Amino acid sequence: MTLKNLYNTFVSHPESMWIIRAFNASLLYQFVKDHNIKKVLDLGTGIGAGAAIIALALKEKGEIDWHIDTVENLDKCIKIAKELIPEELKINITQHKSEVVIWQTDKIPCQFFSIFETVPEGEYDLIINDGPAPIFKDGHFIDLPNATITKMLMEDKIKTGAFIMWDGRIHMLKMLERYFGDNFYLAKTAKADLSLGGGKNYFNVLERKDNPITFRDALLDEMKDSTYFKNIDEKTINTDNSPATSSSATTSNTGT
Repeated sequence: MTLKNLYNTFVSHPESMWIIRAFNASLLYQFVKDHNIKKVLDLGTGIGAGAAIIALALKEKGEIDWHIDTVENLDKCIKIAKELIPEELKINITQHKSEVVIWQTDKIPCQFFSIFETVPEGEYDLIINDGPAPIFKDGHFIDLPNATITKMLMEDKIKTGAFIMWDGRIHMLKMLERYFGDNFYLAKTAKADLSLGGGKNYFNVLERKDNPITFRDALLDEMKDSTYFKNIDEKTINTDNSPATSSSATTSNTGT
């Protein structure tokens, strides 16, 4: 089985609109082959393309005790992933279903996010941040920034040295840079196999630094040092940049 053949299995499916693009699929495949990765958490299974690509890379480089946990809320996607992921790769993949809930934290006021309600815990080497997708609720289409990664960081559930990969979703990457920038390096990406197809590179990987999780609003710090707020009462500006210690859910007590 080649990467190209595997990718074509997914891209030819009627529900392939939102799978990882060819250029990024090649980057992900090579990144996994080039790094010490055995345990993976895939947030947003979709129809299984990303998980299958990672599994192929792990199998080809001779890993034995590797495992992938995937999380998805849509039954349709879970069913398609079970059908499309080859049996030889599926054996080390566990699919988890989780509902999507709306979440907020007092550390980031006035904003709402979507997260997976339940996420398997573990010492993951690589976390894919690709969900949850928008949801329909009470007749409304709800498309909120994803914050499962943010919640995991606030609860210190991402180990030192772990990689977090974004396939697009630049808004959430910028939010992480704003509030958790002291905790990550920008990891070097791999070269893409252009035989899969070209395209824009929205593939970004961060590596968790070896330091205690710290939370601070870098944008607020920058604004306080500028002249913009000079004539505003300083009491109106939040100066609490202490490490994050708590969070709250708006719909339920969520677990990761």
